[in-house]
This record gives sequence, C-alpha cells and structure tokens, in this order.
Amino acid sequence: MNILRAVFTIVLLFSGGAFAFDLPGLEKGAAPARLPEAGLPAAANPGDARLAALRAEALADPVKFFDEHTPAEIGLAYGLPPAARYRIDNAAAAKASVRLIVNLTDQRLLVVSPELNGVFKLSSGLGPDHLTPGSGRCYAPDFIEEMHYSSLYNKAPMPNSIFFNGNIAMHGTNAEQLLGQPASHGCIRLSKADAKAVYGVVKAHGKANASICVVGKTPVK
Repeated sequence: MNILRAVFTIVLLFSGGAFAFDLPGLEKGAAPARLPEAGLPAAANPGDARLAALRAEALADPVKFFDEHTPAEIGLAYGLPPAARYRIDNAAAAKASVRLIVNLTDQRLLVVSPELNGVFKLSSGLGPDHLTPGSGRCYAPDFIEEMHYSSLYNKAPMPNSIFFNGNIAMHGTNAEQLLGQPASHGCIRLSKADAKAVYGVVKAHGKANASICVVGKTPVK
C-alpha cells in the first residue's frame, strides 16, 4: 500500500499544488477508504460517460481505484493536469548508464550498458485495446521488483519487473513462444532469462542511472 501512497504523492507533485487531498485507508490493515462526494472537484465535462464511470469508481473505493488504474485515469477522475510519471527528456535519457530502448515496430529491446549490450525479442501490448503507450518519449524507471504479482490480472507472476510510465512494466513471461509480436495487455514482455539479465543490470546501476525510451508503432496484423 505504500506504493499507492507514493503514486498519489507523485501525481500531486505534477498538479503544481492546485489539488490537495488526503486519502484515508491507504496504509496496510486500514479499513477501506470511502471518499466523500466533496472530495472530487467539479467535472470539466459532466456529460462525458467515461469520465463519469471513472469518477464513480473513485468514489466507491479509492484504494481499489488507485490500484487498478493508470496515473492518466487517476488524473482524469480527480481533475489533475495530464502528466506522465518519471518522464525525462531525450538528452537525459542518452546520458544514462543503462539505456533500454523499446522498439514497438520491430518488437525488440535494445540494451546499452557497460555489462550488457544486445537486442532482445519482446512482446508489447496487443491492439486495439491494449497498445503500449508512450512512443516517442523516455522515462526513468519507477520501481523495480524481483517478483511482482499483478494486481490487475489475477495475481499473474511478473518476474524481474521494471515499472515505468504508470502501470507499464518490463518483465519476464511464460509465453515466450509469442515473443517478437504484440501479445500483452500493455506491458513489455521478455523471456525470463533476458528479463533477469536486464533487471540485474538496472539494479546494479540504480534506477537513477537507467532510462527507458519507447519508439516506433505497434504493427497491426
């Protein structure tokens, strides 16, 4: 749950101080939070059905909402200005000790680092509903976890996860036969061996010395 609180803190930082709100119940073991109606600012477009649905979810169970939605959706529901987490400019990304370049067009990951250099097969998000976002942008890793279990997809194992741009993670997969083509719900899948190697080099150098850039366009079958 501390991760959820960190997520909320980061989103607020991008709001420029225009939005302040304290979510009760985010600490482990606390009772489920119930957000009062007054906790949501007036919707810019109250007739927007998608926005109305997101706001209803946020009101019903804020903790679950933060766990299951991207920062963009959280920002939309709470009236925060759009901003990606940990986005960095291309010049900063190029200076990182560990550079990870996700090529959606080729379905390949280019790794440039002192210990590991190479090109590895990946599976990005499968269209039209789960395309991996962020093409043309670079990010610093958000958090890394040797074994993460998805809160969105039935506790699916995600070994050697490197999270960036919200809920997107680079991680190992059991579906290695699908590598080289889009197949995920938005994450970047790698073989277990490749994910472990990439995770290892990022951990060794530290998140502050790594960058992840997304380029290209997901091929359509």
